[in-house]
Amino acid sequence: MAYNLIVGAVGVVSSGVMLTVAFTCESRGGAPIGLPDPPLFAVFAVLLYGILANVCYTGGWITELLVARFWGVDTSRFGPIAFSLGTAFSVLVTLVPAGVVIVIAAVTSCGGP
Repeated sequence: MAYNLIVGAVGVVSSGVMLTVAFTCESRGGAPIGLPDPPLFAVFAVLLYGILANVCYTGGWITELLVARFWGVDTSRFGPIAFSLGTAFSVLVTLVPAGVVIVIAAVTSCGGP
């Protein structure tokens, strides 16, 4: 539950940044950078991302079980570290689209003249 709340909150922030950039660019006479055409694609992308993030999360605890079985590592120490690193990676991946949109908007001056 904590993973979904953290990654979901970061996803809301990332989406908000992308929408802000899109509307800011459009209001300045440029292209709405970061807004898919049609916007309904964004809903499907968010759903797909959520599913894939949870598949990766599931892979994390499966890896934890395999590491404990084959390497004999104490999962009470390995688990929290793996969870923290996996969550941090997911947060970074979730922020990438917003970062890319910001960079594109800055480099292209919002795609305007």
